[in-house]
Amino acid sequence: MHLREAQRDMRRAYVNGGVGVFVSGLLWVIAGAVTFYVDLFSGMAALFFGGMLIHPLSLLLARRVYHRGRAGAPNPLEMLALQSTAFLIIGLAIAYLVSATYGDWFFAIALLTVGARYLVFQTVYGMRFYLILGAGLIAIAAAALWFGMAPAFVALAGGAAELLCSAFILVPAKR
Repeated sequence: MHLREAQRDMRRAYVNGGVGVFVSGLLWVIAGAVTFYVDLFSGMAALFFGGMLIHPLSLLLARRVYHRGRAGAPNPLEMLALQSTAFLIIGLAIAYLVSATYGDWFFAIALLTVGARYLVFQTVYGMRFYLILGAGLIAIAAAALWFGMAPAFVALAGGAAELLCSAFILVPAKR
């Protein structure tokens, strides 16, 4: 399977990746709201445990709402997407460890990690828009660290950016 063919297959099977971006955006908004209304630790837990549901919920929505099937086997880009999940696990572990001293940095570090992972999705889906999404999330996280933004605001801003970008990814997929 050639690269362009593999990317086309990934776009078909995973609705351009937009369903995952949408679910992730909802999760970030929920984590921000939990942080705002409850506390930082609960918001961190919401992001961590909710993050485990992003892939299964995305698959469910892709299949039930968009009537998409699995990626063609063997698609090496599916493995690349899976392997890039290690970035998230490592990034969240670092964010958690740093939060013991600098609690307000948790969401910014986690957002940096998610943004970096989206840069890989440019290759997985063959869509340059993922460079914009990744760079945008990295910029939000950098601004949050530089200006000392409130953790709830960082999570809400990241979630809002993902939700907005998911619309730009999903609309072409609907055609």
